[in-house]
Formats: sequence, C-alpha cells, structure tokens
Amino acid sequence: MTITSIGDMAQHMMNARRTVAVKQDLNRLAYELASGRKADPSAALRGDFNMLAGVERQLTVLEGYDIATKDAELFLETAQMTLDQVHSVTGDLGRDLLSASESGLSAAVDSVARSARNDFDAVVSALNGRVADRTLFGGTATDGAALIDSDAMMTQLSAAVAGALTINDIVTAVDDYFMTPGGGFETNAYLGSLNDLAPMRLNDNQSADFNVRADSMELREAMRDSALAALALDPGLNLDLTDKKNLMARAGERLLTGQDNLTRVRADIGFNQERVENAMAENSLSRSSMLMTQSDLLSADQTEVAGKLQAVQVQLEMVYTITSRLSQLTLANYVR
Repeated sequence: MTITSIGDMAQHMMNARRTVAVKQDLNRLAYELASGRKADPSAALRGDFNMLAGVERQLTVLEGYDIATKDAELFLETAQMTLDQVHSVTGDLGRDLLSASESGLSAAVDSVARSARNDFDAVVSALNGRVADRTLFGGTATDGAALIDSDAMMTQLSAAVAGALTINDIVTAVDDYFMTPGGGFETNAYLGSLNDLAPMRLNDNQSADFNVRADSMELREAMRDSALAALALDPGLNLDLTDKKNLMARAGERLLTGQDNLTRVRADIGFNQERVENAMAENSLSRSSMLMTQSDLLSADQTEVAGKLQAVQVQLEMVYTITSRLSQLTLANYVR
C-alpha cells in the first residue's frame, strides 16, 4: 500500500493556516453576536446593494425633512404666540376704551389713552418679531424689520391728522393712512415684501403655508385702531374730554369687532401647525419602517450566530489539541 506523507514544515504551515482561518471565523461571529449586524454586508446581500442604497437614501431624505419640520414648527409656534399677544392686547384695550368712553373723569380717560399708546408700541414691536434670525411678518423679506418703529409711525399719523376739525375727520385720515392702497402705511411704514413665504415642505406629500404679513388687513386694522385711540392725547389735535371719549368709543368698538378677524388668522396658522404635527408623525413612522428594513437587510440572527460561534470555539479547541499532540510526536517514542 502506498502511503503519502508531508514534511514537518508543510504540516506546520497547514496547521497555522487552519488556525488563522478558524480564528477569523471566531472574530467574525463574535462581532456579529456583539453588534447584531453582518460582518460582511456584501456577502449577506449577495452583492446586490440596490435595496440597501434606496433605504439609506430615504433615511437621508427623512433627516432633511426632520430639520425642515422642526424649523416650520418653531416658526409657526412663534408666529402663533405673537398673534396671541396682539389678540390679547387689542382685546383688552378695546374693552378699556369702551369703559373709559363712558367715564366722566378726565384723568381716567387720559390714563387709558396713554395705555393705548403703550399697546400700539407693543403691537408694532410684536409684528417686528424674529425667529431663528428671520423676520416673521415681512413676507419673503426676512432679513430686516417688517415695520418702521412705533414712534416714527405715530409721527407720520400726527402729520396725517393735522388740521382735522372733527372726530370723523380724524378717523378718515387714520383710515386713509392705514388702508388706502399706496397710502402712508404701504409707502412709508411697511418695510417687508409684498410676496408671501414659499410653502414649507414637510415631506414628499405635505407642506405648510404661511401667508400672514404685517400689511395684512387684519393686522393693519389692529394697528389702526390702537393708534386711533392713542391720538386722543395728540397735542396737535387738542381734543376736549367729549371728543376724546367719542374717539375712544370708535376705536374700542373697532378693536372688539376686529377680534374675530384675528381669530381667523390664528386659526389658519393653527391649521398649518396641525399639518406640521401630522407630517412629523408620518415622517417618524416612515423612518421606523426604513430602519426596520435596513435592520432586516444587515442584521445577524443572534441565535444562529451563537450556535455557529460555539461550534467554531469547539473547532478551535480541536485545532489546538491536534497541534499540541503533533508537537509531542518524536521518532524516539517509536524506537525499540
């Protein structure tokens, strides 16, 4: 019978290669067991990365939408809070003006007129608000103030009502300033753009709109009627108590009537806030779905890996045992 044998050096090299291969399997399986992911994605996917690439691309898109929805949420929330302030200030002022118009005390009437001036300042300041270094109510002109400051606007109004002889003349002059196309407000007071912001994209299917500007009629009315009440103390008009009360009554009635208009504006913003919330929930679900798909493509079966790891450990122990026994073989042991 022919016996084939190999030399000691070749035997040593074969054992070394076998040991290295088993160790590599052990390290690979240990990584998969610890990380839960395939050590060799290419082998796991059989070289077809199309589905994985699509999943990872969608996850990247969703990360972008996550930033966009958070920006939209902050922008709309800040705008809503600002209009809530305007709504509250003008509503309270309207009630105070009607109450003062029924008072016979000059000091009380003048006090409310001073409050009206402060409230007008607050409204203009609020409409010049910014968020994330963007102007809220200036349309596409987001890098500067939407309105001139309240002092400058009141100076223009004082000039507009100069020479007015009756309360009706004052009201007409203020109306012309704020509401007439090409009038003082549009020409000198509003600094923003005439174009609304572009819709804010929330995901592939949804977007949120924001078309409220400081030159919107509802906000012009709020400024107009607050300023009208503040003019009761204008030194150029020199109104007596009766005229002040009549002017305040007109302004107060208008402010309370305008509350419904402000409510509608805030409701529109609230509708778009709901859109943002729905989009965020939808994006979260899509992200979870994509992550599950990615996990299915790349994850390792822990039970299967644990079984293979145990088998490789046994195999490595056998290699070490065989190597040890081979190293103990000597010709002397067989010499008689």
